[in-house]
Amino acid sequence: MKFKRHTPRFVQVLVVAAFAVISLTATAQGNNFNVLHNFGGSGDGTLPSGPPVLDGTGNLYGVTFDGGSGVGCNDDYGCGVAFELTPGSGGWTETILHNFDSYTDGDGPIGPVVLDLAGNLYSVTGGGGPPGDDGTVVELSRADGWASTIIYDSGSRVGLLSDKAGNLYGFLGGGQYHAGAIGELSPGTDGWVYAQLSSFGSNGGRDGWEPLAPLSWDAKGDLYGTTYSGGGIGLPNCIQGDGCGVAFELSRNRSATAAGLWTYHVMHRFASTPTDGQNPNGGLTLDGQGNAYGTTPVGGAQCAPVGCGTIFKLTPFPAGPWLWTETILYDFPALPACSLGCAPAYNLVFDKAGNLYGVAGGGDLSCAGTCGVVFKMTPQQNGQWSYSVIHEFDGTDGANPLGLAIDPNGNLFGTTMTGGTYNLGVAFEITP
Repeated sequence: MKFKRHTPRFVQVLVVAAFAVISLTATAQGNNFNVLHNFGGSGDGTLPSGPPVLDGTGNLYGVTFDGGSGVGCNDDYGCGVAFELTPGSGGWTETILHNFDSYTDGDGPIGPVVLDLAGNLYSVTGGGGPPGDDGTVVELSRADGWASTIIYDSGSRVGLLSDKAGNLYGFLGGGQYHAGAIGELSPGTDGWVYAQLSSFGSNGGRDGWEPLAPLSWDAKGDLYGTTYSGGGIGLPNCIQGDGCGVAFELSRNRSATAAGLWTYHVMHRFASTPTDGQNPNGGLTLDGQGNAYGTTPVGGAQCAPVGCGTIFKLTPFPAGPWLWTETILYDFPALPACSLGCAPAYNLVFDKAGNLYGVAGGGDLSCAGTCGVVFKMTPQQNGQWSYSVIHEFDGTDGANPLGLAIDPNGNLFGTTMTGGTYNLGVAFEITP
């Protein structure tokens, strides 16, 4: 029997952040909330490991870290599954698309998945797979009845991003400094081809390392992301000696005389001030003007000594390229004990009106630790933002939310890591 060696760092961070809160008070619900599926039934996956992905007809796709019928992991829990949730007149129906198997394609899949134009799915696994048990990138082909094919087997811990040409981007391989790399996987006639775009660990770690969230695009085709560690800003602002992470841009070189295809730039080093956010474990979300938005689970001006977390905005500075200004949009307060949320994590999403939505810990105390909340940030005419909680989990409807997806009508979809009927996670929808 082989047990999973790799528990994703994003799961560890969320659990630590949420369970650090001891007591809290309830908040009011403001939207229509519906549990679409309770994970953990017979043969089902357990412990969703990322937000779902929507296709063009409203179906949801995702993965669970445990469960299913795959072998090579802990026999009590399986190796994880890929699933589809389909809406119908009688509710939502789950279909298990694939049971991961540690010996053949990897175990502990980590979301979100990528859905290409042909309807194929791509997932990262945290461990297992030949030859080195380092984790894999797996293609699930719709044309072959959801057959699984390993397209990369040299290590990855974070979900992927795709472009219109079908290339995949993510944190793949060890890199030049053995601190990880950003890589591209391109489909070819003889299989998938890997190209390293940038290595983490340069400049003595001041450029960041240990990314925990997928990359994102801007309108020009440049890549953006964050790292949990590195940056070089340590004590007294950051309790980690090597720094509390960075936000970065990987810009495509469009000049024929450029030395390489991509150039890595640090946009912001977290803990740059005593009230700055620290250790981002979610990615960046870009608006139409090129501003980048994200969260940090700790840091900020509230909740001494380490802070309850922040929501931030990075604005490109007009005086020159690759210069950015940070604005803290919201400091999560104690209130007491995070009753309106704290320790935000995962991705933010925009609706058509320009409102931002995300998830955080805190909220109800019915769970072991905290149950978590879904929040909304509304832009105001004076340039400020207004924060509100639109759903507070209580354990029966899920706990520890894992990020969000949004459809064209503004409906929000997400998963929780625990809670629900079996306390093994749920998929949910919030309608405005």
